Amino acid sequence: MLNLTIIIPIYNVEKYIIDCIQSIIHHLDDRIEVLCIDDGSTDQSIDILKDYLNQQPEALVKNIRIFQQKNSGVSAARNLGISHAQGTYLTFLDPDDVLLDAYFKDINLALLSNADVITFGYKKLSEDLKPSTQQFIPHLLNEKINGLQSNQNALIEIFNYNRWFSGIHVYKTSLFKDIKFPKLTHYEDAATIPNVMLKATSFYTIHKALYGYRIRSSSATNFKQASNIDKSLTCLEQLIPIFIEKTKVQAIFIIPLMHFFYIYIYQSTKFKNKQTAKLNWKKFSHQIQQLPLSGTLIKNEHNRILYHCLNLGLHGYYVSKLISRLLRSLKKRLGKPYHQ
Repeated sequence: MLNLTIIIPIYNVEKYIIDCIQSIIHHLDDRIEVLCIDDGSTDQSIDILKDYLNQQPEALVKNIRIFQQKNSGVSAARNLGISHAQGTYLTFLDPDDVLLDAYFKDINLALLSNADVITFGYKKLSEDLKPSTQQFIPHLLNEKINGLQSNQNALIEIFNYNRWFSGIHVYKTSLFKDIKFPKLTHYEDAATIPNVMLKATSFYTIHKALYGYRIRSSSATNFKQASNIDKSLTCLEQLIPIFIEKTKVQAIFIIPLMHFFYIYIYQSTKFKNKQTAKLNWKKFSHQIQQLPLSGTLIKNEHNRILYHCLNLGLHGYYVSKLISRLLRSLKKRLGKPYHQ
């Protein structure tokens, strides 16, 4: 019986795919399968992967399967992987990232809890996989959380992390029934994982980083390209209305809504002109103000302050940034935490 399926969407990562698979292969046993989904790569990624696997003992590679599709995007690749997953649980790994050494020991132990979702942290790595000091560690109770109230508290915590990377959770495969990743170039995780979390009734938290998130040297430069900013804003313009509608039904969605509205306005003010930023503010600020009051759910300081400045027009964004800076400085002096 397979306990865990690891889904790796692959597209033009010939430089990184061996690091990725090497972080997994020596930990594999009969309880784990790996699904490598080639999203129509035009480089040597799959040839390199196949050559490497052909050199490994059969016992290590027998549960590694490769699927190939025409280039359709990371969402389609993940959806294909989900449709073929045979494990009771599944998770995702980007092909330029790695799983850290303690991953399999800690995950196998957590699986015994039978929780619907297992959540853990990540550590940022350099291009050559040197660890940085930057990491995210979740701080939910380190036990299975059951019951309506506890479950709601856990969801509020998870939503407030606003870390929607699909790879920092292990999920019961059944949670993905009727849920698919949408066709977006950005934020496809944020459009999907909250819906999965809401179907869960129990959570288990591991208070350490198990996922290695590689920061590629080209990432920052590529993001600032005009075409990439336009794609990001276009995806946010699809995502924000979805969160507005969901917030009308479930107040907890105000948390990701304000998080991504903040990103939307930040990108509009930083990379576009003032007129565009004003228009973008008007597109959604009034709709958000019309929602039932739910700002108390937002723990992130600058998102919560922005929520209370929505009636000030675009000036509200700048006012919220100023208040956030002052509050952060004050809390630092008082030795109190600033939630971000």
